Amino acid sequence: MDLPLIARLMEMLENSALNELEVTEDGVRIRLAKAPRGGRPATPHVPAGETPETTAAAEIAELLALPREGPANAEFSLVAGLPGTFYRSPSPGAAPYVEVGAEVEEGQTLGLIEAMKMLNPVEANAAGRVTAILVDDATPVAPGTQLFIIEKAE
Repeated sequence: MDLPLIARLMEMLENSALNELEVTEDGVRIRLAKAPRGGRPATPHVPAGETPETTAAAEIAELLALPREGPANAEFSLVAGLPGTFYRSPSPGAAPYVEVGAEVEEGQTLGLIEAMKMLNPVEANAAGRVTAILVDDATPVAPGTQLFIIEKAE
């Protein structure tokens, strides 16, 4: 799931006259809806000749047209997908899952996020080499917090 894309879609919805937005891409469906504030529907200013739907459609098309992949050896950050406490190892006193410089495979567990007494794995979404670990062990994190920098394998 592409959290920066979802955050951008949320921002676009908030700044538009639309009350609901649904996007489907590569088999993933994202539906966002906003509730009216104070029980009254929002009435934003819309320039003449433009409808909220055409403006939103143009913004979404522009967003989805952005390149997703850089060069084969591009670095990317792996972010927390949910709020909780980040742990680098499977248990207290155990060796960390990875260290800086470690080669990782797609789907490999790099850490854990404890949320509501459940341990959720943080998995690499591409093969590569860990170039930075940005969060200390047992640190609270929010969704979107950068955890690792990984240089993609060629």
